[in-house]
Amino acid sequence: MFKVSKSFRRKSGVSLLFSGGNFRKSYSGEVGLPRQADVVIVGGGIAGCSAFYQLTKRDVKPVLIEHNTLTNGTTWHTGGLVWSLRPNDTDIQLLYRTKEILKNLEQETGVDPGFINNGGIFIARTLDRMEEFKRLHTLGHYFNVHSQLITPKEAAKLSPILDPNAFYGAVYSPTDGHADPTSYCSALIKGGIANGGQVFEHTTLTKIHFEESTQGLKKIIGIETNKGSIKTNTVVNAAGVWGRNVSNMVDIEIPITPMKHSYVVTNTIEGARDSPSIRCHDSSLYFRPQGDSILFGGYEGNPDILKQVPEDFSFKLFEMDKSIFEVHWKRAVELCPSFEQAGIKADVCGPESFTPDHKPLVGEDPIVVGLYYSLGYNSMGMMFSGGVSEQLSYWITQGRPDMDMHDFDIRRFSQRQKPDRAWVTETCHESYAKTYSIVYPHDQRLSGRNLRIDPFHEHLVASGAVMEEALGWERPAYFIQEDRTAPVRGYDWYGNYDHVRHTDQRYMKELEKDLTFGFSKNFDLIKSEALATRTNVGLFNLSCYTKMYLTGPDAEEAADWLFTNHLSQDPGRVSYTLSLNSKGGIESDVTVTTLEEGGGTLVGPILKGKGYYIVAGGPSGYQTKSHLRKQLFKKNFKSRISEITDRLGILSIQGPKSRELLQSVTESPITDEKFPLGMSHIIKINGKSCRAMRLSYVGEMGFEIHIPYAHCVSVYNKIVNAGRGFDLTLAGFRAMDSLSMEKGHPVWIFRRTVK
Repeated sequence: MFKVSKSFRRKSGVSLLFSGGNFRKSYSGEVGLPRQADVVIVGGGIAGCSAFYQLTKRDVKPVLIEHNTLTNGTTWHTGGLVWSLRPNDTDIQLLYRTKEILKNLEQETGVDPGFINNGGIFIARTLDRMEEFKRLHTLGHYFNVHSQLITPKEAAKLSPILDPNAFYGAVYSPTDGHADPTSYCSALIKGGIANGGQVFEHTTLTKIHFEESTQGLKKIIGIETNKGSIKTNTVVNAAGVWGRNVSNMVDIEIPITPMKHSYVVTNTIEGARDSPSIRCHDSSLYFRPQGDSILFGGYEGNPDILKQVPEDFSFKLFEMDKSIFEVHWKRAVELCPSFEQAGIKADVCGPESFTPDHKPLVGEDPIVVGLYYSLGYNSMGMMFSGGVSEQLSYWITQGRPDMDMHDFDIRRFSQRQKPDRAWVTETCHESYAKTYSIVYPHDQRLSGRNLRIDPFHEHLVASGAVMEEALGWERPAYFIQEDRTAPVRGYDWYGNYDHVRHTDQRYMKELEKDLTFGFSKNFDLIKSEALATRTNVGLFNLSCYTKMYLTGPDAEEAADWLFTNHLSQDPGRVSYTLSLNSKGGIESDVTVTTLEEGGGTLVGPILKGKGYYIVAGGPSGYQTKSHLRKQLFKKNFKSRISEITDRLGILSIQGPKSRELLQSVTESPITDEKFPLGMSHIIKINGKSCRAMRLSYVGEMGFEIHIPYAHCVSVYNKIVNAGRGFDLTLAGFRAMDSLSMEKGHPVWIFRRTVK
């Protein structure tokens, strides 16, 4: 068991680690609160300071309010690591922008932000990890981020604290480093004040004023503090671990969970001062030099989860639980044997906020107009906040960011997910526990599953469906054979917190076949589904797609504004189209059906004037709905979006024999004359009214059947029973994606990178 020197531990020692010459400097002057502000930023940590600085660069005059003094939350005690390589393009570009900001701040403001460019080493203890690092190296090279694949001996030359016999290989990134959080914030604030921004410390937000508006939205009109009121239409929630308190003021829940996170600082170690920073993903550890010592921490499987952080928890720390940190100490000694003799002189245990997918929450709230977010940085605020805040400033001033920020956009979580605290807590725990897990293309989380299931779910699982998650929905990825099943069980927390690990590991064993950068071990199964669809007929469940009606007096004018295609006037005509943002970028792709006056059924509603049936893809469905609704609000159209996702199921019959199969279960004529490509009609299957569309994403003849929930099982059974005569194959999304790409059909993929 490691020991901590009593003379140096706790807050006094930590303060010395991060003084940077600017520790707890006050920035509030004698000027009172302004009566009006372009933007009010709530929170004076690294996210709030970065947003403050970046907005002033866009000619905005923001007001930043902080209930204590700057950096008092999680920022002051952060390890301050700044890396260069990440598993996707957007992350790498954001990290690059942060480093560029750090490089230029001193020249602009006269304040050294405390960035030390000591380089970084990523340690691989397995062949799979080395394969991931090769991909990071290649991706970084594309974006001009220099790195080298190196041997253990070469790594040990760069950092003598490492034992070269303890790992397989490494990648060296010379542009990595670490920054002093207080100095960094000081430079940002000085630059922002010079550009016209104002900072008010010891100013507590007590209320956000808003008004109910059209489209079920709310609109920010001002705030109240302990020092007075400010009129504003824009608030940035950068309150970190207190972010939920701010969003709750407008009756909104956000998916963040605070957890205790710990690191320690060793006594003097030879070779520490000139060492690069180090990450050993396979041991879930990070290291960086702190003078002649090493600061190191990690991500354990059983973090202490907090319901909330007290409002007065400013410049405070928790007592570190040595039993939790012990696993990190043992792994650190394996890599760096000199730690055993050096021992520990200080420990730090503070709150950090985590999100369900290990990405920050950024962008405008989908319901509250003028409320923006920059929080939930998952211990990565120092490295991401510069680049992210720059994009947020464009978001606020131009309507959209300059980069593809979909992975960060808060609209990636639906209103069914965000308020569900059990779902949020589970997924945030797994996000923390898997911080350094390998990012495989088809990995699936185990937490928060079975949140949303459709009427076909149990029947498909019984038929061998292996499910994947999309926006909280369970949908078939592929089907296993030989009468095997792989149901998704409830989250067992990996056996932590006195939970018992599931004895039923069937689903886990299926997922393990996908943990590769090469062809999945399920390749032959997915191939057989794709070939059956291409040559015969396959049945897909698309019920996770978001389904909406656009109705009202201005529906036709609204549709003309919302969508790139000129929608047909012919009732029943289906158009594949895009919806764009103010910069001409693609927000979503959808199918839009021009509706005829219906008979009062769910698939044929009674309309007054024109109406449209809109269907958006699964993972991006809520984002699409939010975008369309905001556009109706901004243009003040007298029309509305009504979501009916969990009232309609969708079965998609695809392949050369799809028409024959569909004709066998309905008396309605399924002919080219009645059903040309892109046409829909109300038909009856087993006596139940459904909407049939001739539509295909796989490049063969195909039909979608949109079915009221009450009739889903009846219609499914009818199709499956008839399908036996056509050798019908049940197929999943993995086959559909492959078929779509093979045929060159455009696919709008909402990426989920779980890192």
